[in-house]
Amino acid sequence: MAKKNARTKKNPKPGQVFGSNGVLYRLPKGEGGPIEIRIDFGLVPEPINYYYADSLHLAVDENLRMAVLSFGRRSEATNQFADRIDVVMPKKSLFDQFWKSSAEIQITLGKFFEATGAPSKFEPVSLPDSQATTFFANAIFAALGEGESTLDFYHMPPRAVHLAKTQKADIQLLPIVRVIISSVLTKHFFETLRPHAEGGATFQSVIERITRVARTK
Repeated sequence: MAKKNARTKKNPKPGQVFGSNGVLYRLPKGEGGPIEIRIDFGLVPEPINYYYADSLHLAVDENLRMAVLSFGRRSEATNQFADRIDVVMPKKSLFDQFWKSSAEIQITLGKFFEATGAPSKFEPVSLPDSQATTFFANAIFAALGEGESTLDFYHMPPRAVHLAKTQKADIQLLPIVRVIISSVLTKHFFETLRPHAEGGATFQSVIERITRVARTK
């Protein structure tokens, strides 16, 4: 029996699911193939550290294929940050994986502003020119409230993914930081990401397309 279990662990059956604590995965083509990971954010730990921001700035490093999200509080006398934190993310994690997973919250955000009226134009903040506390993440869970939203940042280490593929080990999703922002800034957040994820499509056109796709499912 022990040998049979060992063979099953080494050579998983097609569709076999591994993992626990909200992070499940499959190896559809075996250890040498891709890994398919699904996250239930209701079961993973929430970030303990949190930060309130009233402004944001996005910078993209094409050479490193990284994006830097700067969240901060605007100086009363200028359009610069009085203080801020930076969250560095791989471009693929932010503009592909997170963007695709944010369809539902974008629909909800669109309905919210349809009911309450479009927010006033949001004034951008200047490019950060000072050092700040920097975090690294490769996953986001976004939640929208009536007046505020939260962006929970997480990190899934490549080491954990490697051990999952080679040893069928559980994958831990590490909570990094929670950023609390106004729902008005949430709209600006998605508008800031859109040129990189959707090729410059407008907010309304994206909401209409997402809604049409949701209705056909």
